[in-house]
Amino acid sequence: MAAPWSNTLNYKNVSDRYILTEEDKKGAFARQYFEIYEARVKELKPRILENAERVIGKGKFKHVLLSDAKQDEEIFITGVIVKRVLARPSILKSLLSEDKVAYDDVDDEEDDVKRYAGSSEDRIELESEKQTVRLEGAISMEDCATGCCVGVLGKLGKEGVFHVSRLVWPAANVTKKATTEGTLVFISGLDLSGDTEQDRLTISGLEFMSDWMNTNGEENQCPSIDRVVMIGPFVETKSNGCDVQSVVRTLTLSRPERQSSAKSLITVDKLISSISEKLLVNTVDVTPAVGDPCSSMWPLPPIHRVCLPRCGMNEKKVNLVTNPYEFEVDGLRIMTMSGENVTELLRTSHKWSGADVLSNLVKWQHIAPNCPDTLDAFPIADRDPLVMSSTPHVIICGNQPQAEVRRISVDGTDTSCLLVCLPKFSKTRVACFLDLSDLSLKWQNFDHQF
Repeated sequence: MAAPWSNTLNYKNVSDRYILTEEDKKGAFARQYFEIYEARVKELKPRILENAERVIGKGKFKHVLLSDAKQDEEIFITGVIVKRVLARPSILKSLLSEDKVAYDDVDDEEDDVKRYAGSSEDRIELESEKQTVRLEGAISMEDCATGCCVGVLGKLGKEGVFHVSRLVWPAANVTKKATTEGTLVFISGLDLSGDTEQDRLTISGLEFMSDWMNTNGEENQCPSIDRVVMIGPFVETKSNGCDVQSVVRTLTLSRPERQSSAKSLITVDKLISSISEKLLVNTVDVTPAVGDPCSSMWPLPPIHRVCLPRCGMNEKKVNLVTNPYEFEVDGLRIMTMSGENVTELLRTSHKWSGADVLSNLVKWQHIAPNCPDTLDAFPIADRDPLVMSSTPHVIICGNQPQAEVRRISVDGTDTSCLLVCLPKFSKTRVACFLDLSDLSLKWQNFDHQF
């Protein structure tokens, strides 16, 4: 029997900022969410001004507070975008009607994501220094999302509306792309229910992939794999966050439902442990999603090793990590996320695709600007861990309606970012193989029925 393969890549986990500190937790639930936005502006405002000096010109714009703005004077102000949407979900309304918390006016799409169709009464506002002004002009609903930090150049009109002539987003911190070789594998969304028949195709597909990774040779095209990154949810989510009744049901699971969740975790533990022991696999990274046995507030902590005992006992081969998860291999920076942030943003636009949203996240320099507006976030006051401290070379977003790939230029530089939307394994049995030498992708189907 051949000896297990071991890679030589220099791996580094750079997800420390997603781990909550004792200072973050201290008095957290006495905080107001506006403190999150204040921390976000504090981090991104210097980068907005830096970019403004580059694209507008140093000394060619007047940066003032909104309270000091004068009519018809061209000024530059910074703040947080707030999209006022007519059909915005109402928790109170849903509790009264026992209906779903979702946008009232939606288009049903084939991708199972309900899209808001828009209204002529929707508007965009900028909140700056605790004052708010309506924005019109060179800005549209497709340019931004609630929670984005931006600088706007323009004039304040007599009607109290700010007429935008130019938008300036935060400057991106980019690193030179490293050259390396190797293969990474990404899968997302096992969604195991604990029901043997319901999970049959997902389990058989994962076992098929596991067996394929066990040997190489002329009959097997599987390369040696440096890391397998498995993105949750691993357990079927009882609530999609939009249905009040299902949320209550999640909090009051019956005994059989609790047993099915426990059974799902046992199966997940066995499957991940099995993959990690294959000859061609060096390490398996396990990153959670909303619905897995960990906090559901972004950023999500790693799944505790008690929930996955087999994986927990094999720390050299199985790495339990955060969501989002960032790491470097020989200087190449890669970010993965479970995709709830992207899915929620897709609901607000009938034009965006998953790749469009990822491209916007790079432009906005924030992983989830919709936290805490439509996505649960831990109330951290003094910092915003979801600000992009450095733009990754590759971003992998799991649990998307369909596979998408796009390569974009970062901030007008020669540096590019590869954006990948990864569909659920439970629906497609598809895994993504990334060749690090040229950042090319191969989609491999492990469906026995394919």
